[in-house]
Amino acid sequence: MRLGHTNSLALSHFQQATLSYGQACYVEAIQHYLAGLKLGAAQHHYIYADLAKAYEMVGEWDTALACLDIALRLCPDSPTALRRKARILDEKACYNTLISFNDLKEPPPLQFLEQLQVQVSPARFPKQVVNSEFFDLTCHSEMDSQTVWNICRLIYRIYSELGEMLGDYPASPVSISIANTNGLATSQRAMPRWASGCYDGGIRLAYCAAGEPVLSILYALLRHEWVHLLIHHLARGYCPVWLDEGLAQSIARPMFKAERLELQRAVQMKCLLPFAVLNKPFNQLPEKYRKLAYIQSTAVAEFLIQEFGFHKIRKLLHQLGNGTPIEIAIEQVFGCSLTEIPFLQETE
Repeated sequence: MRLGHTNSLALSHFQQATLSYGQACYVEAIQHYLAGLKLGAAQHHYIYADLAKAYEMVGEWDTALACLDIALRLCPDSPTALRRKARILDEKACYNTLISFNDLKEPPPLQFLEQLQVQVSPARFPKQVVNSEFFDLTCHSEMDSQTVWNICRLIYRIYSELGEMLGDYPASPVSISIANTNGLATSQRAMPRWASGCYDGGIRLAYCAAGEPVLSILYALLRHEWVHLLIHHLARGYCPVWLDEGLAQSIARPMFKAERLELQRAVQMKCLLPFAVLNKPFNQLPEKYRKLAYIQSTAVAEFLIQEFGFHKIRKLLHQLGNGTPIEIAIEQVFGCSLTEIPFLQETE
């Protein structure tokens, strides 16, 4: 911290904000940053840049950008603020392409409201439960009924769209659990702690927000885990990790510009991860390799989809499900070897 003569109480808030951020308690971090700014240090551009990053972590992109505009007024050539602004603008644009918010203004029908169950639990908020033909949804955090209705509509869309893409539909209702954690202690995750998911026979999502969840982020997470669900069924557990994660991520959302730049740097520096590494569960990799593992896997899945189409992806998954090794299945379906796929050559 370079706060100089900043009020000691304000300094205490900023130090606590840094601690909360490191623990993935982003809502708490925001509260401490704002409390500290009320007491002093409003002239320090890097406080606003850090506050912007905390807002980014809860999906409040417009507020994050407003904070960065203040940081850049205080220090127009701040490389940190400029870099974060470019990244957040790209993230916002990416997520905004996933869903049309005009389509989500339709109020929940009476039939849905009658179907929505509210279950009292020892937790802080009662659970909201929706049981349908295709899924059983449990929201463990307080949400407006409009939000729950919109989540259900997005799940129906995922069921239809991904079913058509991969040619498979769940045989029984999918258990889906959604909770706002604000960074509460959880097991180690492979995905960023501010918004993560897992598939373990059902789909569990965790997000961090001061209020209602950001639907575009939830939608991307749901798509990611739904792909895992379908691949698990199609490939019968024989899909290599890099293909499983790569398909899930490439179908969930477009790659960010920053991710493509990181991949280009890895190619230029000849530090791409070998298949021996990419075949391990990503949450077991050293943290410094985890992000690159996702990016590499996403890039090759994106290439395979664009080059060969989903009908060949479906054929590949069926081959794997029949017990064909990945090297042989790739050659049979795509007519090339693993090392001929862009961005995944073995490093020397």
